[in-house]
Amino acid sequence: MMKAGISPPTRSTKDSGLDLEKLEVKLKELEAELLEINANNEKLQHTYNELVEYKLVLEKVGEFFSSAQNNAVARQRELEVQPIVETSIDSPLLMEQDATCPIKHIKLGFISGLVSREKSIPFERILFRATRGNVFLKQAIVDHHVQDPLSGDKVVTYFKL
Repeated sequence: MMKAGISPPTRSTKDSGLDLEKLEVKLKELEAELLEINANNEKLQHTYNELVEYKLVLEKVGEFFSSAQNNAVARQRELEVQPIVETSIDSPLLMEQDATCPIKHIKLGFISGLVSREKSIPFERILFRATRGNVFLKQAIVDHHVQDPLSGDKVVTYFKL
């Protein structure tokens, strides 16, 4: 600066100390704010990933139940149109009133969710063992890459029902 002919500004040490203290306080405030923003961003990303998973599960469950309902309606129409002939191979073994006997009520439930490809076979085995073989498992490949909310890794998943 001396070579260029510019004289350095003269400040007292007292003024520069106050400026540095103000800057330090401001810097600490900004650092705390930045840490809070990063924490909120992580929470939002976690929530977003969970919601994407829920959306995919609901879409696949909707497809499954709508196709099952359409198949049931078509089967019901087919049964109403065709008279039941006892000698036919396709005739049901039980009459309709026997099939809906109120004595035995069967409770059916379903579980749906996303499972990564690597874990699908062990999951299937666990379900089979836990239900003693009384499980109907339907899988579909999800076309969307999902980010695991816990680990943050992108995974390709199967839909299980």
